[in-house]
Amino acid sequence: MRVLRIAGNGARKLGKSVMIHRARENVARSVRFEQPLVIAHVQTRMNRSGGAEENTWASCVHQAQSGHVVHLFCGRSSDVEEYAARGTPVRVHLVDEMVRDVSAQGDIAAYRRLSALFGEIRADVVHTHTSKAGIVGRLAASNAKVPAIVHGVHILPFSNVGLAEKVVYLAAEHIAAPMTDHFIHVSHGTREAYALARLGGNRLHSVVRSGMDIDRYQNAAWPEDWRGLIGVAPDAAKPRTILMMAVLEARKRQAEFITGFARVTQRGEDIRLLIAGDGPDRDRLAALVAELDVGDRVKLLGHRSDPERLVALADLCALASLREGLPRTIVQSLAGGKPAVVSPLRGIEEIIESGVNGIVVQRTDAESVAREAANLVRDDMRLARMTHAASSVTVDGWKFASMFAQLDQAYRETLALPRVAARLAARDAARGEQEVYRWA
Repeated sequence: MRVLRIAGNGARKLGKSVMIHRARENVARSVRFEQPLVIAHVQTRMNRSGGAEENTWASCVHQAQSGHVVHLFCGRSSDVEEYAARGTPVRVHLVDEMVRDVSAQGDIAAYRRLSALFGEIRADVVHTHTSKAGIVGRLAASNAKVPAIVHGVHILPFSNVGLAEKVVYLAAEHIAAPMTDHFIHVSHGTREAYALARLGGNRLHSVVRSGMDIDRYQNAAWPEDWRGLIGVAPDAAKPRTILMMAVLEARKRQAEFITGFARVTQRGEDIRLLIAGDGPDRDRLAALVAELDVGDRVKLLGHRSDPERLVALADLCALASLREGLPRTIVQSLAGGKPAVVSPLRGIEEIIESGVNGIVVQRTDAESVAREAANLVRDDMRLARMTHAASSVTVDGWKFASMFAQLDQAYRETLALPRVAARLAARDAARGEQEVYRWA
């Protein structure tokens, strides 16, 4: 039997860490919501195709259905009508001043607008999501004296970017971190990255995996129109198929992947690349497919409401982006029993065991991801082995029920913080109200 021995300061530090963790758990378990909270979620962009958007919307709906008053504030490029028309208790607002690109004038205007809105709705909690909304939203919440400020880390904005961009993002994050009461990460990888960057070291950090309807990916049927999707004759067998599901934007590197795929495959080869999703790069990608003359084996599907059927149709899934939290599409791939080929993302080992249920490509260029995906889909024995392993992976930790339970726990821990309780009490006393926040 191997025994781990920790001596001196190491043992004392470990003991202190365990005691703090147990105390945190005991306090949080005793906290219950005695009154509905007014919760404001903030995201720069809300559209139909993004994983962060799906995560945020699910969180909003869960909290609203749990009895809280939930507002979702999103920026100019959001499809507000899409979400407002879904008939949920979530109150969706367009903040026209909030834009995705860095803009001094626009960001100041968004800061002022959000500050006013948080005051108008008397927010108890502001929960920001992603990078830009995370900075502007937390600054505005602090200015509006919102009692509890939570930040959802869906992506690492300072990872795999140029030096200047990295410095700017890190500086902004260090400014916003002291205003944050709780960081909620979608993966242990982002949590570790924040620790390495010394961000929010004295604040609460939790990992809440991005929830999804796992059951719909298990035993899903192929799309009824699959022959038309992949372009085969009525009596032809299905060719080997690679699926990439992501927002069509530069960060996802579909253009580089398509270019690499064109180089490692041949015209007329019995192989298909299906790219599902919508976004600002749609026209650019269509032009690239025409320019490279790969329309026979690369199909742009646009937005699909049946991603589980696409996973069922595919032999493997691929993702070439370098800045992610933990990609939902990769979890969905394994939920559907299909291996995945991915870039070397921080924390990806939480779901992909390279060489077993997929491949984590060691090179960072998208062409290498395309080459590995094409090689795997051609290798019958290796593909069968990885498919079997992918089918055996347990992904229950990404179910909605698990996410909602973890999210509620994170909020309880936030409200249990003495400084948050003091802010709530001071704010209500200043307003002369009789509302009392108590914890049994």
